[in-house]
Amino acid sequence: MVRRSAFDRILREMQQIRYRLDDIENSISGWNPQPLKVPESHLLCLPDHLRRTYLIAASKGECNATEVANLTGRCRAVESNYMNQLVRMGWLAKRKDSNWTRFHPVPTIPKTTTEATMRMLGRKTVKSGDKFSTGQEDKENNVAPRKLSIKCLSSDYDGTISPLNVLRSESHVPLETRTMLRQIARFLPISIITMKDMSFVAPRTPFAQAWSAIGGLEMKIGKRVFKRECLEPLLPNISLAIDYAKHCITISGVEIEEKQDSEGNALAFCVDWRRASDMNRAKWQVERVLTFCERLGLKLLRYQNQPFCDVYPVAPDKGIALRETLHGLAVKGGILYLGDSEMDNSAFRASDISLGVINEETPLKALECDYLLKFENVPLFLKALIANNLQFSSDFPMIEANPRKELNTRDVKEPSPK
Repeated sequence: MVRRSAFDRILREMQQIRYRLDDIENSISGWNPQPLKVPESHLLCLPDHLRRTYLIAASKGECNATEVANLTGRCRAVESNYMNQLVRMGWLAKRKDSNWTRFHPVPTIPKTTTEATMRMLGRKTVKSGDKFSTGQEDKENNVAPRKLSIKCLSSDYDGTISPLNVLRSESHVPLETRTMLRQIARFLPISIITMKDMSFVAPRTPFAQAWSAIGGLEMKIGKRVFKRECLEPLLPNISLAIDYAKHCITISGVEIEEKQDSEGNALAFCVDWRRASDMNRAKWQVERVLTFCERLGLKLLRYQNQPFCDVYPVAPDKGIALRETLHGLAVKGGILYLGDSEMDNSAFRASDISLGVINEETPLKALECDYLLKFENVPLFLKALIANNLQFSSDFPMIEANPRKELNTRDVKEPSPK
């Protein structure tokens, strides 16, 4: 009796499973569009950015570039370009509908199409991951491009994402760059490593999740604020130096910029004589101030052939600031850093991929970055990064390898075997 009741219970459960399977089959048969049968091996021959576009277009059945862009978060022009690439490769077809061009997937993807895709992309293998991987070969040097999935984007402020030679009150991140950074911030953390103070940089970079201001003397992650230890005994000397600078420098056009922490205490200051009415006399007065600062034991930061300098209580280090910020964000690996001066060299070395942003005041020979990028091309680079699913590739057309870094790499001798 017990055995029969167990068999009956099993039979009822199997009948219920069959009914559920019938319901699922009926619902699938009513899907519009019908699911496509595309082998995974075929999809893997597409690069990540095209695969993402194709899967969304295939799931919608028929759509335009705007509809796909709304789902990928990329701009419409980028998606239109990708979808037309897929048409040329034989993955999608298109038709004109009044003012719109609508795309729909090809019902079956023959093997010849995937082989043609591989030939068009110049690929032998497709690999992806957090580590460097090889993909499309560099035709000019016959070397595979360097690739890295970005987990955190860190950047300097002045001269990197904001223009140089503008008044402090007019400093800002250009609209196109700001728009791209906002899109990136939806997928990964952005940190700002700057010599400016927190009250200046944080309101101008609302897309960031972390800031390291005044060369790492003050750090903010989310709403938490941290200040470098052992600064209190040195702050009176900074205040004394600022008072002396204001008394000593009388030339109009010379700016003394105090760098204050979140509590209003002056931690450092900058003397800028780019707009001085009398450059020679301004230099003489500034030298008097710097000599006084040295006697107080303060740290001076002079920039090669630049009409400005910084005074700090301790030597700032952007590399240490970057590592502390990444620790606070709990990010390990996949670090992309952008900077424009020799002060960024330690941060370049602390990152996985480093880009030196070139503007009219960039000391090219002093930069220890991996690659170079013109300031006006920063939004194009960020747009390419978004289009490539936040995977850096050294074959992006707007960047080039830093010849100084390559020379240093070639000069390093391998240790002789013992």
